[in-house]
Amino acid sequence: MADARAKRQPIVVAVAGKPEAATASLGPLARLGKAARVVSVTAAEAVARAGEIAARLRDGCLVIGADVPPADARVLAERAGELDVRTVLAEGLAAALADMPAAHVIDAGARVLSPAFLALVEEVRRESMGPLVGLAVRSPAGRRLHRPASTRTPFVDGARIDFDLDDATKTRIARALGDAFTLADAALPGAARALEVTEVVASPGADRIALHACLDRVAIEVEIDEEMRGEGPIEVEAVMARGALVCRWSAGGASLTRKALLRDGQAPLEARPPPLEVAVRHAIAQGSGERRAKPSPASLAGAEASRGLAGEAIARYGARARSRPIEMVLVHVPRYRNSYDELELPSLATARLAAWTRGHGFVTRVFDLQIAHGDDPLGCFADDAAVDAWLAGEARPEVEGAVNRLWSTLGPPLLEARALGRRCLVGLSIVDYFGHFQMNIAACLARRVKRETGFPTVLGGERDQVDGDRALALPNTFDYVVDGDGEVPLLGLLHREAYGDRRAADIGGVWSREGERVTKNKLVRSHLNAMPRPDFDDVPMHLYLGPPTARLLAALAGGGLYNDEPIEPFAYLPYGFVKGCTAKCEFCSAKEWLDVQSPEKSVDELLRLSERYGVRDFVFLDNLVNVGPRLLERFCRLLIDSKAGLQWTDSCRPTDISAELAAAMREAGCLLLNYGAESGSDKILTLMKKGLLSRDIVETLRNTHRAGIINRVNFIAGYLHETEEDVDATIGLVETLAEEIDIIGCFQGFYLFPGMGVDPAQAGITLRPELDRLKTGQVTLAYDEIGGMRWEDKRDAIDASRNRILARMEDLGIRTLDKINEYDLFWMSRRFDKATVTRYLLEAPPRPASRKNQGPLPPGGQRGRVEAAR
Repeated sequence: MADARAKRQPIVVAVAGKPEAATASLGPLARLGKAARVVSVTAAEAVARAGEIAARLRDGCLVIGADVPPADARVLAERAGELDVRTVLAEGLAAALADMPAAHVIDAGARVLSPAFLALVEEVRRESMGPLVGLAVRSPAGRRLHRPASTRTPFVDGARIDFDLDDATKTRIARALGDAFTLADAALPGAARALEVTEVVASPGADRIALHACLDRVAIEVEIDEEMRGEGPIEVEAVMARGALVCRWSAGGASLTRKALLRDGQAPLEARPPPLEVAVRHAIAQGSGERRAKPSPASLAGAEASRGLAGEAIARYGARARSRPIEMVLVHVPRYRNSYDELELPSLATARLAAWTRGHGFVTRVFDLQIAHGDDPLGCFADDAAVDAWLAGEARPEVEGAVNRLWSTLGPPLLEARALGRRCLVGLSIVDYFGHFQMNIAACLARRVKRETGFPTVLGGERDQVDGDRALALPNTFDYVVDGDGEVPLLGLLHREAYGDRRAADIGGVWSREGERVTKNKLVRSHLNAMPRPDFDDVPMHLYLGPPTARLLAALAGGGLYNDEPIEPFAYLPYGFVKGCTAKCEFCSAKEWLDVQSPEKSVDELLRLSERYGVRDFVFLDNLVNVGPRLLERFCRLLIDSKAGLQWTDSCRPTDISAELAAAMREAGCLLLNYGAESGSDKILTLMKKGLLSRDIVETLRNTHRAGIINRVNFIAGYLHETEEDVDATIGLVETLAEEIDIIGCFQGFYLFPGMGVDPAQAGITLRPELDRLKTGQVTLAYDEIGGMRWEDKRDAIDASRNRILARMEDLGIRTLDKINEYDLFWMSRRFDKATVTRYLLEAPPRPASRKNQGPLPPGGQRGRVEAAR
């Protein structure tokens, strides 16, 4: 078609009522550029030369302006119609010429513009925006109904999807898909038969149906969501190589918008092309001798045919889901700890993802390399240069040996799968930031996976820890990176790898590389209320069984509280029901999002997890347990009423915990709360945007202390623009709460780690281009305070501030304990009161650094753990 058009450029003859009106009224048609040659004539001249003009037009079109008298317009249109020339009528003339043949007359007004859309896409992609690469038909973006927005789920009983839909549901969904199938097939013939259902959330009045296909290198997506309310019932987006067009359909026609160019960095196109231009493009495309006949939305085979094709796709949904051609492999990567880290937890992230992918019909296996190899000598992965050299092909025996040890667990199942003709998507999850330790392990394992099996690999985990740019820059390691929540992106990648029904560049939350081009799609969030119950079935729970520590039992025996009676080893599990945070702390990325699971779902899942895995103790990994007093009280009452005797710990904002709520929390099994107090200075708390003051901290900690909950308080020393008076205020808070603070937990200097989300301008600092590496292995951004200290002085001031506060804490007998042993805590709390538990937790000598992959220093000041100045 392009060759034919190059030989014979279409001509557009634009007719205006008066000579001076030709340029003013029809000049915008000049934007057609290469699409056509525009010639303007007056109405009188056009009528006199109607036959000659019509004969010259051939593949072009006749455009009649609004100021042309209807009688003249009729003469011109009739003459053009005799020679099969397309005629475009300016808005307002269509009514006057309503009896003209519709095949040759196109109204440029919005009322009957719908048939123009598909030809517009055809013409624009040919001439200005490149080839069509994606087509989306969906419910329009707009207001979402709130009530069911976070509760709709395809999962039944919290763990599986019922793929066998009943006949009434199939009929209802097929009816909802009818118009979408019509439009998809009109835009790309064959799309309706190629589309396959990928997800159904059947909820009468709030159905959501997603379908995908890839046809003629065009990725097609259909998503109808009855919760969405926007402009018109359906939105169609055509994505071209250099931009996208959107059309929103309504009962009376369509409105067209042209989105900004997406991928080539050119200036945006105009947001809303004039209807006249749209109609002209349509006419040119329809007039081409090389054109391929395409049905329009109004002339497709009919609604019944569309619903029939939709019904066939729904019928295939269950069978397809029960025979997936790819499996999911999730890897919990070993992490590097500091010497005081006692926590021994399975990965909640992989448990959530495993439940999600299994529920969607994908065989999923989890490999917990942390518990299997956490004590192996893996220290070489803390050496970035050694790892980079190994990845570059140099012989590094220490790295090769460490990779071989990890591969001994992960490799055999993957090699077996390949031998049996099965494919796997291998996902590596990282959660801790200690230099690039976990990143390095993940990269080396991904390289080994690619070398041995050729399977696709994806990196994901905590956003602050995932270095997506580095991951995609390393050749033959990662194919994809997931930014943020992994459920929806992983499902998209599994479908891509299994069926080729979409492009990675179109999957939300996925970073991918194609040649030299890297696409970084915005993250997508998964709602906790719509997620399945975490699945720990592949976790080797026997390796997580443990008794209280020998040092604790010895201390208890010395106090006459233990007589060598046998103790059954037990395990505890991670859990969470809050994502993000209600606070807007300047230095925390958790402020970007808040999602809260209902108390009813949370308690139901806890009880089921307890029963399935034989655990009664949980470490909640929420940023805050107290999203709201009423929600927290409901959660506690449900736990109390269950009489399950569960115990738990969590984090808490030091505000809005009344004495009554604190008592309910303790009765519900709350043993310990981690508080982010940070500072005793109201000025610093305000600069931090904590949303609370020192008096809130005092009231909350007193209430939870009296209820029998252990208060573990975190402080930050050396915050931006901190003064000696601010340090004094923090010391004053510690003195006021000397009886209520049981443990000082994370007490560290304030450093700017990448991904924290601090706005330098608002924080009053200037970032330097260089980084500074702490002895803990962490990398901090260097900065200067505007009107304050330079980095060289600030770095020392941070340590000095921490020294002063730490010295006073030690004078008051408050112990700094970065981590406690959860086996000790949970076991003691079932037998002793808070005073006894706290006393022996603090008096028991610290566990020596026995693990191989532990740093000698905990997170702290620039020089590691800063000793108290005396």
